[in-house]
Amino acid sequence: MITDQAQIDYFKKIAKSQFATMILDDYDVEDELIFFTDSIANIYKYLNYNGFQLVCIYFALDKSCYLSTLAANPTVIHSFENLAPLSGEKIVLEIKQNGEINVAIEYEIDLAIVRENGLIYTYEKHSETENIYGKTDVKKLIPIPGADSHFAVQTFKELDKALDYYKSKIARHSDCEILKNVWFDENLLFFKRAPEHRLRDSLTQFLKISLRNIEARPEQVVDRSHPVDIKITWALINRLALIEIKWLGKSLHTREKQFTQIYTDARAVSGASQLANYLDENLKQAPTYVSKGYLVIFDARRAMCNTNTVDLNRDNAMKYENNDIQYNPEFHKTRTDFASPFRFFMEPRYLN
Repeated sequence: MITDQAQIDYFKKIAKSQFATMILDDYDVEDELIFFTDSIANIYKYLNYNGFQLVCIYFALDKSCYLSTLAANPTVIHSFENLAPLSGEKIVLEIKQNGEINVAIEYEIDLAIVRENGLIYTYEKHSETENIYGKTDVKKLIPIPGADSHFAVQTFKELDKALDYYKSKIARHSDCEILKNVWFDENLLFFKRAPEHRLRDSLTQFLKISLRNIEARPEQVVDRSHPVDIKITWALINRLALIEIKWLGKSLHTREKQFTQIYTDARAVSGASQLANYLDENLKQAPTYVSKGYLVIFDARRAMCNTNTVDLNRDNAMKYENNDIQYNPEFHKTRTDFASPFRFFMEPRYLN
């Protein structure tokens, strides 16, 4: 897993060792090769490369290979920050010696022509494959465990891994001091009244400990009136994550022993729409950041419960263990900035 700039520098060297000989033999361009690999790393600090199915980055060694010469009608990008809003299925970026980047979206260069006088790198999302092209040969970079690129700090992928761990190791059995205090009863059937802030605080604390080079802040405003539960910002790279938390199940009032809230899967579905709106508003406020939304569901649904229930058999206690929520719309399938929702089933104690 690549989590900081020092590791990027290390893995750039690892990548270079895999193709440097080929490039030097074919083109005899040592300084240009250094500029080329440094530029890929700089581009990946800003470009949402995972939002594209195919990314091609190249450096032309001859005017005949310029993107403008190839009739691509490119857009000129003068600042790396302006790469952040770009989106599409495929993208070509031509690195210029003066620091400019020529960009063509939904365009695919003729590799056979450009590789004669150009250094070419490609990233294919579906296979997480990185290739460097010589005049006749192609070097496929050896994958790094836990990373999708030799040239990028892992941000959202690192967050995915952390949430997955929290799901199985922490939330599943309420295995932290904060989560132990969200329950009304010793068998973990019902939440106390208004458990939201404790659920949020537990996850925030875990992410602060687990993720490197990040700032995790709870209750961050993304529009004029609504705060998102957790906002994560990475240092030295333009990535941020918005985490919206919802809980499902029933909460009880301590004194009156009556249900204060009953939330079903409809609560999760409405949370998805809420998060989508937050992402739209956030794009207006932070257009130079690559943002991603995460819907996190703390699922404490139990079957056959009323206010007098004190224990359950296994079937009723675990009925919703594998009951995934059906979302409509499915934002996680139609938007590249919306992660697949995380559902944390919180297991109760039950009778066999």
